[in-house]
Amino acid sequence: MIGFASRAMRPELSRLWQVCFQEPARPADFFLNNCFSPEDCLVYRVGETVAAALYLLPARVASPAGPVRAHYIYAAATLPRYRGRGYMASLLACAGMAGARRGDRYSAVLPASRGLYDLYAKSGYVSFFRARSVTVPAERLKEKAAVPFCGRAVPDFRRLAALRDSCLTGRFGSVLWDAKMLWFAAGMGAVYGDRLVCSPSGNAYALCRPLDGRCAVLEAMVGRNAFPELAAALLREMPAPEYRFRLPADGLFPGEGTLSEFGMIKPIGGSLPEEIRSDAPYLGMALD
Repeated sequence: MIGFASRAMRPELSRLWQVCFQEPARPADFFLNNCFSPEDCLVYRVGETVAAALYLLPARVASPAGPVRAHYIYAAATLPRYRGRGYMASLLACAGMAGARRGDRYSAVLPASRGLYDLYAKSGYVSFFRARSVTVPAERLKEKAAVPFCGRAVPDFRRLAALRDSCLTGRFGSVLWDAKMLWFAAGMGAVYGDRLVCSPSGNAYALCRPLDGRCAVLEAMVGRNAFPELAAALLREMPAPEYRFRLPADGLFPGEGTLSEFGMIKPIGGSLPEEIRSDAPYLGMALD
Protein backbone atom coordinates (compact mmCIF):
# COMPACT_ATOMS: atom_id res chain seq x y z
CA MET A 1 0.00 0.00 0.00
CA ILE A 2 1.29 3.45 -0.95
CA GLY A 3 0.69 6.55 1.12
CA PHE A 4 2.32 9.52 2.76
CA ALA A 5 4.54 8.92 5.75
CA SER A 6 3.78 9.91 9.31
CA ARG A 7 6.15 11.35 11.88
CA ALA A 8 5.86 8.12 13.84
CA MET A 9 7.62 6.35 10.95
CA ARG A 10 10.89 8.25 11.42
CA PRO A 11 12.71 5.42 13.25
CA GLU A 12 11.75 2.96 10.50
CA LEU A 13 12.68 5.44 7.77
CA SER A 14 16.06 5.90 9.46
CA ARG A 15 16.63 2.13 9.46
CA LEU A 16 15.60 1.93 5.78
CA TRP A 17 18.16 4.63 4.94
CA GLN A 18 20.92 2.90 6.93
CA VAL A 19 20.31 -0.49 5.34
CA CYS A 20 19.90 0.71 1.74
CA PHE A 21 22.73 3.26 1.69
CA GLN A 22 24.99 1.33 4.08
CA GLU A 23 25.50 4.35 6.30
CA PRO A 24 25.46 4.99 10.05
CA ALA A 25 22.47 6.61 11.69
CA ARG A 26 23.83 10.17 11.68
CA PRO A 27 23.08 11.19 8.03
CA ALA A 28 19.58 9.72 8.12
CA ASP A 29 18.80 11.29 11.47
CA PHE A 30 20.14 14.69 10.42
CA PHE A 31 17.81 14.63 7.41
CA LEU A 32 14.82 13.37 9.37
CA ASN A 33 15.34 15.91 12.15
CA ASN A 34 15.94 18.92 9.88
CA CYS A 35 14.25 18.41 6.51
CA PHE A 36 11.59 15.72 6.88
CA SER A 37 7.95 16.60 6.24
CA PRO A 38 5.39 13.77 6.09
CA GLU A 39 3.67 15.41 3.10
CA ASP A 40 6.97 15.22 1.18
CA CYS A 41 7.56 11.50 1.80
CA LEU A 42 5.84 8.60 0.05
CA VAL A 43 6.17 5.08 1.44
CA TYR A 44 5.32 1.64 0.11
CA ARG A 45 4.17 -0.56 2.98
CA VAL A 46 4.00 -4.35 2.89
CA GLY A 47 1.95 -5.28 5.88
CA GLU A 48 3.36 -3.18 8.71
CA THR A 49 6.79 -2.82 7.08
CA VAL A 50 8.00 0.21 5.13
CA ALA A 51 9.48 -1.64 2.17
CA ALA A 52 10.40 1.43 0.11
CA ALA A 53 10.31 5.21 0.35
CA LEU A 54 11.23 8.39 -1.45
CA TYR A 55 11.16 12.10 -0.66
CA LEU A 56 9.88 14.95 -2.85
CA LEU A 57 11.94 17.96 -1.81
CA PRO A 58 10.33 21.27 -2.90
CA ALA A 59 12.29 23.15 -5.56
CA ARG A 60 11.77 25.49 -8.51
CA VAL A 61 12.83 25.39 -12.15
CA ALA A 62 13.89 28.53 -14.00
CA SER A 63 11.73 29.38 -17.02
CA PRO A 64 11.26 32.45 -19.27
CA ALA A 65 8.06 33.30 -17.37
CA GLY A 66 9.80 33.03 -14.00
CA PRO A 67 10.48 30.11 -11.64
CA VAL A 68 7.88 27.33 -11.64
CA ARG A 69 7.22 24.73 -8.97
CA ALA A 70 9.03 21.40 -9.03
CA HIS A 71 10.31 18.71 -6.73
CA TYR A 72 13.55 16.79 -6.40
CA ILE A 73 13.42 13.03 -5.78
CA TYR A 74 15.72 12.31 -2.85
CA ALA A 75 16.89 9.18 -1.00
CA ALA A 76 14.72 6.78 -3.01
CA ALA A 77 15.32 3.35 -1.51
CA THR A 78 13.89 -0.17 -1.33
CA LEU A 79 14.84 -2.76 1.26
CA PRO A 80 16.92 -5.50 -0.40
CA ARG A 81 14.38 -8.29 0.18
CA TYR A 82 11.67 -6.31 -1.61
CA ARG A 83 13.64 -5.26 -4.70
CA GLY A 84 12.64 -6.35 -8.19
CA ARG A 85 8.92 -6.15 -7.47
CA GLY A 86 8.20 -2.75 -9.06
CA TYR A 87 7.66 -0.93 -5.77
CA MET A 88 9.92 2.01 -6.69
CA ALA A 89 8.30 2.40 -10.10
CA SER A 90 4.93 2.60 -8.34
CA LEU A 91 6.26 5.18 -5.89
CA LEU A 92 7.63 7.31 -8.74
CA ALA A 93 4.25 7.18 -10.51
CA CYS A 94 2.53 8.28 -7.29
CA ALA A 95 5.13 11.01 -6.83
CA GLY A 96 4.14 12.44 -10.20
CA MET A 97 0.47 12.43 -9.22
CA ALA A 98 1.20 13.98 -5.82
CA GLY A 99 3.34 16.62 -7.51
CA ALA A 100 0.56 17.43 -9.95
CA ARG A 101 -1.92 17.92 -7.11
CA ARG A 102 0.32 20.45 -5.39
CA GLY A 103 1.13 22.32 -8.59
CA ASP A 104 4.58 20.97 -9.44
CA ARG A 105 5.50 21.24 -13.11
CA TYR A 106 8.62 19.07 -13.05
CA SER A 107 10.28 16.25 -11.16
CA ALA A 108 14.09 16.17 -11.05
CA VAL A 109 16.43 13.42 -9.89
CA LEU A 110 20.16 12.65 -9.79
CA PRO A 111 20.61 8.88 -10.25
CA ALA A 112 23.52 7.49 -8.27
CA SER A 113 24.73 5.19 -11.06
CA ARG A 114 24.50 4.59 -14.80
CA GLY A 115 22.13 1.69 -14.27
CA LEU A 116 19.75 3.89 -12.31
CA TYR A 117 19.52 6.30 -15.26
CA ASP A 118 17.94 3.41 -17.15
CA LEU A 119 15.57 2.67 -14.26
CA TYR A 120 14.35 6.27 -14.07
CA ALA A 121 14.00 6.41 -17.86
CA LYS A 122 11.39 3.65 -17.59
CA SER A 123 9.43 5.98 -15.30
CA GLY A 124 9.43 8.85 -17.82
CA TYR A 125 12.58 10.74 -16.84
CA VAL A 126 15.00 12.00 -19.50
CA SER A 127 18.64 12.96 -19.21
CA PHE A 128 18.61 16.74 -19.02
CA PHE A 129 21.02 18.46 -16.64
CA ARG A 130 24.72 18.96 -17.31
CA ALA A 131 27.71 19.88 -15.15
CA ARG A 132 31.22 20.94 -16.15
CA SER A 133 34.28 19.56 -14.38
CA VAL A 134 37.39 21.78 -14.26
CA THR A 135 40.58 20.95 -12.35
CA VAL A 136 42.58 23.97 -11.18
CA PRO A 137 45.99 23.80 -9.47
CA ALA A 138 46.44 25.76 -6.26
CA GLU A 139 49.08 27.96 -7.92
CA ARG A 140 46.49 29.21 -10.37
CA LEU A 141 44.10 30.09 -7.55
CA LYS A 142 46.90 32.00 -5.83
CA GLU A 143 47.31 34.11 -8.97
CA LYS A 144 43.61 35.02 -8.83
CA ALA A 145 43.45 35.58 -5.06
CA ALA A 146 43.99 39.33 -5.33
CA VAL A 147 42.71 40.17 -1.85
CA PRO A 148 43.85 38.74 1.50
CA PHE A 149 41.50 36.54 3.47
CA CYS A 150 40.74 38.19 6.81
CA GLY A 151 38.74 35.50 8.62
CA ARG A 152 35.98 32.98 8.02
CA ALA A 153 32.76 34.51 6.73
CA VAL A 154 29.48 33.52 8.41
CA PRO A 155 27.02 32.37 5.70
CA ASP A 156 23.81 34.32 5.20
CA PHE A 157 21.68 31.69 3.48
CA ARG A 158 19.02 34.13 2.27
CA ARG A 159 21.73 36.10 0.53
CA LEU A 160 23.36 32.94 -0.84
CA ALA A 161 20.03 31.73 -2.23
CA ALA A 162 19.49 35.09 -3.93
CA LEU A 163 23.02 34.91 -5.34
CA ARG A 164 22.40 31.43 -6.68
CA ASP A 165 19.11 32.51 -8.26
CA SER A 166 20.83 35.46 -9.95
CA CYS A 167 23.51 33.17 -11.38
CA LEU A 168 21.00 30.63 -12.76
CA THR A 169 17.73 32.44 -13.48
CA GLY A 170 18.66 33.05 -17.13
CA ARG A 171 19.78 29.43 -17.57
CA PHE A 172 16.31 28.06 -18.23
CA GLY A 173 15.62 24.57 -16.93
CA SER A 174 18.05 24.92 -14.03
CA VAL A 175 16.90 23.95 -10.54
CA LEU A 176 16.62 26.72 -7.95
CA TRP A 177 16.70 26.17 -4.18
CA ASP A 178 15.46 28.42 -1.39
CA ALA A 179 17.47 29.52 1.67
CA LYS A 180 16.16 26.66 3.82
CA MET A 181 17.33 24.07 1.33
CA LEU A 182 20.74 25.70 0.97
CA TRP A 183 21.08 25.62 4.75
CA PHE A 184 20.09 21.96 4.78
CA ALA A 185 22.47 21.05 1.93
CA ALA A 186 25.37 22.71 3.76
CA GLY A 187 24.44 20.98 7.02
CA MET A 188 23.97 17.59 5.39
CA GLY A 189 27.30 18.04 3.64
CA ALA A 190 28.96 18.78 6.98
CA VAL A 191 27.78 15.38 8.22
CA TYR A 192 29.97 13.87 5.49
CA GLY A 193 32.89 16.22 6.13
CA ASP A 194 32.03 18.90 3.57
CA ARG A 195 32.55 22.59 4.24
CA LEU A 196 30.78 25.69 2.98
CA VAL A 197 33.30 28.42 2.14
CA CYS A 198 31.98 31.96 1.66
CA SER A 199 33.66 35.15 0.50
CA PRO A 200 33.82 37.96 3.11
CA SER A 201 31.41 40.05 1.03
CA GLY A 202 28.88 37.19 0.85
CA ASN A 203 28.90 37.49 -2.93
CA ALA A 204 30.42 34.06 -3.59
CA TYR A 205 30.38 30.60 -2.04
CA ALA A 206 31.75 27.12 -2.61
CA LEU A 207 30.58 23.83 -1.12
CA CYS A 208 33.76 21.79 -0.71
CA ARG A 209 34.65 18.17 0.01
CA PRO A 210 38.13 16.80 0.80
CA LEU A 211 38.73 14.00 -1.71
CA ASP A 212 41.89 11.93 -2.17
CA GLY A 213 44.14 14.75 -1.03
CA ARG A 214 42.41 17.26 -3.28
CA CYS A 215 39.47 19.60 -2.80
CA ALA A 216 36.29 18.80 -4.71
CA VAL A 217 34.19 21.94 -5.11
CA LEU A 218 30.71 20.46 -5.47
CA GLU A 219 29.16 23.81 -6.29
CA ALA A 220 30.49 27.34 -6.67
CA MET A 221 28.40 30.44 -7.26
CA VAL A 222 30.20 33.73 -7.80
CA GLY A 223 28.86 37.26 -8.14
CA ARG A 224 30.44 40.01 -10.19
CA ASN A 225 34.16 40.49 -9.42
CA ALA A 226 33.90 38.23 -6.34
CA PHE A 227 36.13 35.34 -7.39
CA PRO A 228 39.39 36.79 -5.96
CA GLU A 229 37.75 36.81 -2.51
CA LEU A 230 36.52 33.25 -2.92
CA ALA A 231 39.90 32.03 -4.19
CA ALA A 232 41.59 33.49 -1.11
CA ALA A 233 39.01 31.87 1.18
CA LEU A 234 39.42 28.48 -0.52
CA LEU A 235 43.20 28.56 -0.18
CA ARG A 236 42.93 29.41 3.50
CA GLU A 237 40.04 27.17 4.56
CA MET A 238 40.49 24.21 2.20
CA PRO A 239 44.23 24.04 1.37
CA ALA A 240 44.95 21.46 -1.33
CA PRO A 241 47.36 21.01 -4.26
CA GLU A 242 44.45 21.21 -6.70
CA TYR A 243 40.74 21.99 -6.79
CA ARG A 244 38.22 20.09 -8.89
CA PHE A 245 35.27 22.40 -9.61
CA ARG A 246 31.81 21.17 -10.61
CA LEU A 247 30.20 24.06 -12.46
CA PRO A 248 27.40 25.11 -14.81
CA ALA A 249 28.26 25.02 -18.51
CA ASP A 250 29.46 28.63 -18.45
CA GLY A 251 30.71 31.04 -15.80
CA LEU A 252 34.01 30.40 -14.03
CA PHE A 253 36.89 29.24 -16.24
CA PRO A 254 34.92 29.65 -19.51
CA GLY A 255 35.70 27.18 -22.26
CA GLU A 256 37.56 24.82 -19.92
CA GLY A 257 36.74 21.40 -18.57
CA THR A 258 34.51 18.52 -19.53
CA LEU A 259 30.72 18.67 -19.74
CA SER A 260 28.81 15.56 -18.66
CA GLU A 261 25.28 14.54 -17.79
CA PHE A 262 24.25 15.30 -14.23
CA GLY A 263 20.65 14.43 -13.57
CA MET A 264 17.26 13.83 -15.18
CA ILE A 265 13.91 15.57 -15.41
CA LYS A 266 10.30 14.55 -16.01
CA PRO A 267 7.54 16.97 -16.97
CA ILE A 268 4.38 16.48 -14.92
CA GLY A 269 1.19 16.42 -16.91
CA GLY A 270 2.66 17.11 -20.35
CA SER A 271 5.73 17.03 -22.56
CA LEU A 272 9.01 18.81 -21.93
CA PRO A 273 8.53 22.31 -23.39
CA GLU A 274 11.16 23.87 -25.62
CA GLU A 275 11.23 26.98 -23.40
CA ILE A 276 13.34 25.24 -20.76
CA ARG A 277 15.57 23.33 -23.18
CA SER A 278 18.43 25.78 -22.75
CA ASP A 279 22.07 24.95 -23.32
CA ALA A 280 23.05 22.56 -20.52
CA PRO A 281 20.63 23.37 -17.66
CA TYR A 282 22.14 22.95 -14.22
CA LEU A 283 20.97 20.91 -11.24
CA GLY A 284 23.76 21.30 -8.66
CA MET A 285 23.31 21.22 -4.84
CA ALA A 286 21.79 17.81 -5.44
CA LEU A 287 22.80 16.36 -2.07
CA ASP A 288 24.71 13.60 -3.83
